[in-house]
Amino acid sequence: FSVRTKMLSMHFTSPLALHSATTARAPSATMREATYRPGVTAPAYLDGSLPADAGCDPLCLAALALPPGVEDHNVDYPCKGSILDTWCFFPWSLAERQAIMAARSPQETELTLAWMRAAELKHSRLAMLAVVGWSLAEMLQSSLPFHALDFTDGRAPVLVNGLSAYAPFMLLVLVAAAYIELQSTDTVFQTFLSPPAQKYVPGDLGFDPLDLEAKFPAGLDQRSNEIYNGRLAMLAITGFAVQEGLWGQPIFGAH
Repeated sequence: FSVRTKMLSMHFTSPLALHSATTARAPSATMREATYRPGVTAPAYLDGSLPADAGCDPLCLAALALPPGVEDHNVDYPCKGSILDTWCFFPWSLAERQAIMAARSPQETELTLAWMRAAELKHSRLAMLAVVGWSLAEMLQSSLPFHALDFTDGRAPVLVNGLSAYAPFMLLVLVAAAYIELQSTDTVFQTFLSPPAQKYVPGDLGFDPLDLEAKFPAGLDQRSNEIYNGRLAMLAITGFAVQEGLWGQPIFGAH
């Protein structure tokens, strides 16, 4: 009888014991403090592995990205079934977005962050070019040929200041931007005809004609520096547009 009881106890372990053993073996997620604001905990998917990762996603906007290879998870959340679910074509609730990110696998999370980082880099680079072009155009308007900024009263030719007079030039810019965008189509949408030779790095177009990466010191994190400058440029160019749109005066070289 004692032998049989011992065998039964070996085969029928209590659920509490199984839970305790599983809990002991399960890896614990390490939460870190966000660097963009003291006292705030970074989301679990922002673990600091990406360059310039400040742990900043308080609205969980990463869940809005649905790149190839990521499943559209149907999750439960407190407000599910409300009228906003019918009207909105995107996850409008913060709780829903957090549940979506929690449901994604590590591979899906990696694809999501790569998608969002590529978008951030594209906007950052465009904003850095725009800040330089906007500033130089207004500061040097007196020396520009053909009185190029007379159509906008000395303001940079942007959407809030009028673009109709510059339509042919903007068409050329659109063609150039489309060509550059096509260079990253395969890596972004995973439409390779053959497996890529190198691992995909978000934003890496292989463009370094002066080989600057090899000339910088090893401890200088240029990938993070590019993102920091790009974020600052996005804030700056937004400020330029809002200020000129509201007051109608050029920021640089005002009359």
